[in-house]
Amino acid sequence: MADVNLLLFGVALIIFFGFMAEFIFKKIGVPDILLLVMLGFLLGPNVWNTVDPAVLETIAPLFTTFALMFLMFEGSTHIDLGSFARGLFSGSSISIFNFTISSLALTTILALVFSFEFMTALLIGFVLSGVSSAFVIPVLKQLKPRGDIYTMLTLESALTDVYTIVFALTVLQIIKINAVSFQAVLNQIASLFAIACFVGFIGAMIWIFLDSNVFRGSKGFMSTIAFLILLFLLTEYLGGNGAIASMFFGIFLKNSKQLTSILSWVKTKNEKEKKLALEGRLGVTVISEGEERFFAQISFFLKTFFFVYIGFLLNVSNWWAILIGVVLAVVILFIRKSSILLTKKLNKGEQDLINAVFARGLAAAAVIQIVMQSGVLTDPLILDITYITIVSTIILSSAMILIHKIRYKDVSSAESASEE
Repeated sequence: MADVNLLLFGVALIIFFGFMAEFIFKKIGVPDILLLVMLGFLLGPNVWNTVDPAVLETIAPLFTTFALMFLMFEGSTHIDLGSFARGLFSGSSISIFNFTISSLALTTILALVFSFEFMTALLIGFVLSGVSSAFVIPVLKQLKPRGDIYTMLTLESALTDVYTIVFALTVLQIIKINAVSFQAVLNQIASLFAIACFVGFIGAMIWIFLDSNVFRGSKGFMSTIAFLILLFLLTEYLGGNGAIASMFFGIFLKNSKQLTSILSWVKTKNEKEKKLALEGRLGVTVISEGEERFFAQISFFLKTFFFVYIGFLLNVSNWWAILIGVVLAVVILFIRKSSILLTKKLNKGEQDLINAVFARGLAAAAVIQIVMQSGVLTDPLILDITYITIVSTIILSSAMILIHKIRYKDVSSAESASEE
């Protein structure tokens, strides 16, 4: 019983710390995610050793999967269809560009500078080339950039999470069977997105129908989460990506009023009703403000414990892993600046924000765990390098975001003063 009480006490402290870290970010600009990682490091085996790492290993796959699914869903409920359409091309372009440049650079450095075997270097390069949606979405919600930038960066993180999973696990299969099929990789990516988009859209239409015709606005908030989990599992069963399906499901639910207005316009023959439908007055809003606040609290809970978990896993006893991880993180920082080639039309503040958001996280941590569990690669150095790189990019990205926030605040203050 004492152990249970101690565990509950620890959970309460972590949640309260997460709240205070978020408050500090809003007030002085120090990213809460960085503080959460630091707390995890203190709680981990390097300092206080509060929990046996073997205990966490049993629940880690469930936790990371649910966190990725829900953070993608909750983050997408802040995207309207107009911003999504405008940001789709830029988000896709920047995701492909940055993922390709990062994977090539990291693989080259690991193979040539640190003498890793090429396939191992390629695997690590793919694992560490995706921007973390678990980092990006909470930061964007607090910084509140304009809709197009929010959509572009959210889509980039969502897409690169998929690229990380697909390409890294493909390389793992190549190492297993010693055969390469680029056509199979491209087919797999196309299949993942097509199935995810289809299931997300159909699932949203079903849920909108149930909400407006069966539940009539009286559904419980948890029922949406239960339906989301079922869609995630269905997508994975059909061979798609559940996280991307979660994103599309969230986008379509967020824009349910516009979608149902379009359907009403198509169905009705009455000119007056057609006009009302075009104005969006016949649409149905599925996600209420109360439900949005509820989802935001769950997102806060997951984000808090995920980044504490990342800090907990950090191993600082291997200096070689620390050197490699820090070098890779610095390379990622400089590679990110090449995004300016695709963002020339944006203003300086938006370019700086895009350059500042590059931390690695959930997808990388989840994939490297799958790799190690496969038994194909068993060297713990690979695991240590991945976690150190993740934490190092979180530190560097957090510092860049803090600098951006200070600059933006100064510019805003100057503009306000000049207007007066």
